[in-house]
Amino acid sequence: MLNSWFNRSNAYKAWILTILVLCSLFSGQAFAGKMASQLQEAIYLFEMKGEAGEAIRLLEKISRQGDDDDKESAFFYLGKIYDLANNKAQANHYYGRSQAFTQTTSKAYWLAGRDAATTYSPERLLQKIITLKSPIRKFFDGKNANILFENGHIAKIENGKVVEIASKLDESSHLLQIDSDGMWYQNATRDSLFFKPHNSPNQEISYAVKNINQFTAINGNAIAITDKGFYIFDRKGTIIKNNTDYSSCQLQNNQFINDNFIINCTDNALHFISASSATEAFTIAQYDIIQKVFIYKDYIYLISGNALFCYSLQDPQKTLWRVEVGNVESIQAFENNIVTLEASGKITLYDQASGTVLSTVRANASNMYTLARGTLGLFSNEGSVITVDTLLRPLWGFNFAKPPMTHPIIKRRYIYVPFSNRKIFAIDAHYYGQRPLYSSKLASQAVHLAKQKKWDKIPPYLESIIENEPGNAEAHFLKAFNLEIKDAPEKDRQKAWAEAVRLSTGSPQIARIVLKYYSKVIGANYASQLNISPKTIYPQLLGSKKNLYMVDPATEQLICINAENGKQRWSKYIGKIGNAPVIQSDENTIVISTGYQMNIYDMNKETFNKPLQLPGKAFSFTISGDYIYASTWNGFLLKISRVNNSLVWSRKVYSMPFHVVKMNKFLQLCNLDGELMRINDDNGLTIEKSTYKVQVNITAMEGIDSTLVLVSSTNKLFLQNTKRKEFSPTQVLMENPIVSMQVFKDQGEDKIIISLSDQSIFLYSSIGTPLWKYQGKKSTFSKPFIYDGKAWIDQGNEIIAISIKNGKVVKTFNTPGGAGTPLILNHTLFSASPKRVLYAFPL
Repeated sequence: MLNSWFNRSNAYKAWILTILVLCSLFSGQAFAGKMASQLQEAIYLFEMKGEAGEAIRLLEKISRQGDDDDKESAFFYLGKIYDLANNKAQANHYYGRSQAFTQTTSKAYWLAGRDAATTYSPERLLQKIITLKSPIRKFFDGKNANILFENGHIAKIENGKVVEIASKLDESSHLLQIDSDGMWYQNATRDSLFFKPHNSPNQEISYAVKNINQFTAINGNAIAITDKGFYIFDRKGTIIKNNTDYSSCQLQNNQFINDNFIINCTDNALHFISASSATEAFTIAQYDIIQKVFIYKDYIYLISGNALFCYSLQDPQKTLWRVEVGNVESIQAFENNIVTLEASGKITLYDQASGTVLSTVRANASNMYTLARGTLGLFSNEGSVITVDTLLRPLWGFNFAKPPMTHPIIKRRYIYVPFSNRKIFAIDAHYYGQRPLYSSKLASQAVHLAKQKKWDKIPPYLESIIENEPGNAEAHFLKAFNLEIKDAPEKDRQKAWAEAVRLSTGSPQIARIVLKYYSKVIGANYASQLNISPKTIYPQLLGSKKNLYMVDPATEQLICINAENGKQRWSKYIGKIGNAPVIQSDENTIVISTGYQMNIYDMNKETFNKPLQLPGKAFSFTISGDYIYASTWNGFLLKISRVNNSLVWSRKVYSMPFHVVKMNKFLQLCNLDGELMRINDDNGLTIEKSTYKVQVNITAMEGIDSTLVLVSSTNKLFLQNTKRKEFSPTQVLMENPIVSMQVFKDQGEDKIIISLSDQSIFLYSSIGTPLWKYQGKKSTFSKPFIYDGKAWIDQGNEIIAISIKNGKVVKTFNTPGGAGTPLILNHTLFSASPKRVLYAFPL
């Protein structure tokens, strides 16, 4: 029948041309198998003699008897033959079979296109969920991706099932590494190392090595670092010891090049250790700490300082190329190139040999993993994944509702993504976004019903959507909206809205819709998405006039936000500020530390002043009037004029960090050892040193008028009346550690408010009289914001106002999904949630 069809078809000549072009395009792979001659014969029968039936029979035989290359080509040509015959079902079947074997990216993309062209059904990306009988204790990355379970069983994932490996580890033993050949482990007492091969489970090779701190095994060799040196092993029982101390270094797991293990040491150098001789082959030294190392082919890539360096194994002492980078979280190979993910969410593709930037995108991503051939998955902390092609162009998006535990396991049929120690998701290994997702189609139908206000018909759709895509933001938004319409219990509504907001993060179009309705539900002026790094979980808000400011340490940016609508005005690069910069501000100035200098941002002029150098790293900043006081970790105190951005005076007052409080015309100092000192504000000279020393570590100090309050690491408050220095400080003992303390005026009287580690909040008078206690919960930093006779503080899914007068809650704002430390500006309460949402509530 096929023969007659081809003989009658006017398209046959065109088909001949098409198939010849395809043969030329994929010839490198088409005839690489053991049955290459029979493949040529099948194509000859079809193309030159028009005998489609005979060609099909021969191709089917090759698909059964050939190797993987033969199968790929046979299925490919079968798909094309049936495609031309307009038998779309058969063509689709064979295209899918060919794609399962192809190792060529261009061919995989082409097959995905034909797969979409020969079927009308949407794609179910999530193929199945594998539920595990025992929790995962440890995952071992690699080709087989072996899993150690809590019950001691070891398994791998294959064909959608958990397949146990014959060897079983005793529960008291410590598994170090497992691969396709066997497993390395220590006994319960850690006085010996063992290797047990999978194919001979009764055979066991032992090594007399105690207390291994670091271990990795690659290509049949292993290295172990202990407190007394390091050892090289092979699987025959040979052991070589070296007394070189690498105990303070970091062994690079699974990084191996030309018979060398790699160790990253505190001397800012990589040390390459020969697996055959246990001697140091060579080193690569850097000026700054080496943060990340990656080996690909004959190239060595490393991140140091603000740069990505590339070295060739042929000449490892010479830098092949160097490019400036931000805070790099991950580096890996992608399609014979190198790709980096920065903390800001910036993804950059580099040519592996030259360092040329091939493509750059920015995404809400905290991890990146390769998925289908020629695709890279950009995973967020909220569970969403945006998959891009070889030039970082988006292909498809999906949301699993939670981030993966570890690297996906890529097999022929499925890609296995572990999301918890109890569940592994199996997704389609050949999806390229050419066909619509089944969950997206259902979501469109549900949205259509919502527009028609047919809410009673929507719940079944939502269940099906979430079953096929657990984190579908539209489904969770409709679920929350439906609960509002039905006036469901508040707890259920809050939980649904929190999930809808969380899952919409990273999808601007959906997020705008969700946040628009969400802000109305919680009574906010607005709720807007913050354009900050996923790594900045608890952004600190600063404010002045009509602007909000935020420091994003991961991207090293100062961000300005319009307080009236939550939109970003601008962002400015600060410099390398580290993960915990020293920051202080008032209504005119923001001061930020960057290494050995301070950056002063003038909010009135909207510019950074010229950075000022410090004689040490900043410990604290104090802003008072026209001056800024900086204390350093090595004991220097500096007075800076912010009128002309110049140093007034500088002197060394201690040999350790200290706290500074401006009180009237003098400065009160106290170092971490509790030594008090009073300094003349005009010239920095010592007025007096206190004869009284607080014999404990001082963690904070505040002062107002005549009251000086010290916080100790021994859970005590020390209250000193600066006008009655002859009296020892009043001591107030707390039941738990003090996490924050503030001194403020209330109705003309000095008050002290403190928060403890158990979330309790206390108010004291200036002489230490307890006034009230409030038992808080789930606060991010447990630091209330004092405003208009109230103490405002985040409490998990709400922000409350506690009356300073009596300690009672007088106001509550619901914030489903969490809130951060509040800030009040222009009679509006602002709070940034851990999911990077900015709330604005009218007061």
